[in-house]
Amino acid sequence: MLKNKTVLIGITGGIAAYKICNLIRLYKKEGANVRVVVTPNALNFVTKLTLQTLSGNEVYVDNFEIKEYKPEHIALTEADIFVIAPASANTIGKIANGICDNLLLSTACAFSKPILIAPAMNENMWKNPFVQENLVKLKNAGYHIIEPETGFLACGTNGIGRMKEPEEIFEKSVEILSEKQTLKGKKILITAGGTREKIDPVRYITNSSSGKMGLALADRAFDMGAEVTLISTFKAEKPYKNIVAQTALEMEKAVKENLAGQDCVIMAAAVSDYRVENVSEQKMKKQGGEVTLRLVENPDILQEICKLSPLCHSVTFPPQGGQRSQALNERIEHEADREQLSSARSSTPSPTLPAGEGVRANLTPETLTPPPNPLPQGAGECAKPGEIPTNPIYFSPPLIIGFCAESENLIENAKTKIRKKGCDYLIANDISRKDIGFNTDENEVYIIDKNLNIKHIKKDTKLNIAKRILEEVFE
Repeated sequence: MLKNKTVLIGITGGIAAYKICNLIRLYKKEGANVRVVVTPNALNFVTKLTLQTLSGNEVYVDNFEIKEYKPEHIALTEADIFVIAPASANTIGKIANGICDNLLLSTACAFSKPILIAPAMNENMWKNPFVQENLVKLKNAGYHIIEPETGFLACGTNGIGRMKEPEEIFEKSVEILSEKQTLKGKKILITAGGTREKIDPVRYITNSSSGKMGLALADRAFDMGAEVTLISTFKAEKPYKNIVAQTALEMEKAVKENLAGQDCVIMAAAVSDYRVENVSEQKMKKQGGEVTLRLVENPDILQEICKLSPLCHSVTFPPQGGQRSQALNERIEHEADREQLSSARSSTPSPTLPAGEGVRANLTPETLTPPPNPLPQGAGECAKPGEIPTNPIYFSPPLIIGFCAESENLIENAKTKIRKKGCDYLIANDISRKDIGFNTDENEVYIIDKNLNIKHIKKDTKLNIAKRILEEVFE
């Protein structure tokens, strides 16, 4: 299962360190090469000789044990995954704040592949707000956390803080290593959160969306290899691009400015239908009696980008042959493979072009900016807005996925919405339930495509739901 994989295990000072001997055996049994780095305090709980015997490799403790051609903390980063178990509150805090005062911490700082952390500590330490804040920082930075369980602790009490068993840590790490990069090379734009429509400098109209579903989609898409752009109503400290847009108009602008070149757009944000017509520049004072706010309709961003289906940038290029670069020919072939999808979305038939002269999807709206990563120099030039050049190639529009939050008649309303909006897929969820949807970590959804086929995904964590959605859409 793990043949040709190298697993780096980091052990910190905690009573659960003795359990890592079994974890090493699990990895070795599946054919992995296991290397071990420990903090000095870890050796108070498990011996270096034991770890060396089980792993079959040198155990590293000191920053300056340089026996290879690189400093140790760099040489150790050549592993496929770094599993830190048990992870003490001290080590978690230092990793989260970039402190590198021992070899394990220096290695973690330099490690660019997946890191799985299995905390273990006293219940009060686990619940300490600073510890929880550090865990949030690590999660936001892309670290995988396998949270402790409730049980009998070394301090003699029952509570949360007991490290997950080696078998569970092993299974989680295998799952991470098996994560397929099915979205590698894809560019995905995702919106998240409930927009805020200002009344005055301190008051606003909003909704109950937490943005957790959109954030889960962005995290999962990134884990699956996509180049992610998240447009959210809140700041997200993530390893991918994040743009903050709090109002519907700000989100509309951000979406349109980042639309070109995307392979998929997922509109998971809860965009307010209305905004205040005249926002007060000063805080409104209480004067007694009623206050009337005049609301005006916000743009329907999902419907607008569906109408912009020709999201592409037309270019002219030389005839097929030696004048074209290999990169251009490959790009043309790639777009040809996507023509069927493009034609299905176009309301007018594509004109016939000379053989080998490219593919036509749709015309380009003048309001859109050219896509990033232009064609190789000399391969072609941009057409003027609205102009149809000879021998054109048009880049296919992205897949567009909308969200539908309903409190009644979920499927019927969702079908009506996907017909009206014109998107490729609609994700419908029931907000009348208290156990899923807004401000929860779990959800249950229905995926409806433009042909009104329905796929039900049962209740699960939003991260797992996000993965299932991406798998269904990109299968």
